[in-house]
Amino acid sequence: DSQLLPQSKKIFTISKNVSTRLKNFCNIDSQPLYHPPPNAEQFYCAADEGYIFFPSRLSKLKRQSLVLEALAKTTHPVRVRFAGSPDTPAYAEELAGLSRMLGGGKRVEWLGQVTEKEKQLNFAHARGVVFPPLDEDYGYIPLEAMLSSKPVITCADSGGPLEFVLNRETGLIADPTPVSLAAALDELWENPDRARVWGEAGRTRYETLGIRWSTVVERLLA
Repeated sequence: DSQLLPQSKKIFTISKNVSTRLKNFCNIDSQPLYHPPPNAEQFYCAADEGYIFFPSRLSKLKRQSLVLEALAKTTHPVRVRFAGSPDTPAYAEELAGLSRMLGGGKRVEWLGQVTEKEKQLNFAHARGVVFPPLDEDYGYIPLEAMLSSKPVITCADSGGPLEFVLNRETGLIADPTPVSLAAALDELWENPDRARVWGEAGRTRYETLGIRWSTVVERLLA
């Protein structure tokens, strides 16, 4: 990176988080250039059916285990739907075992790998979205939530999502602990009207940011 990237006329990255890394590790300046998630125009909002959605591959870095630990500390019967395939079968078994040990029961649903239409449907009917990865590069999930007019719960060390989630405006930013994340889940759960308002603000924020392929192409070719 240090030898070849400086030869470029311009250097763009997918997020401020990646630009910061490039500066810190290689002392290379770059410009973040946001692009939309696939099928951005197909996301929509529908009636709240009373669950929090967590779509992501099952991975230690995505921290599904943190959400399960938080659920065990909630004061309300928060329900979470997990969608995504595991990095390894062993990790899927580990998460299922943790859920049983913590008493997740009917409050936890494992959808496995879903189609794009199924994912959009689950976004549409969720009360909100939880996405607490560790130092994510960019992350389509917050953007997909914003396109679906759903608030996002993320963590203070989650990286890319922090560029989009405004605390108590378009979602909640929790500390990466079970207790803090449980409080955020409880707040979203017991305040569906607030969740709706934050979700609508998220959709507005997405539009304000101008995340479009036409903008990406224009800047790349300028």
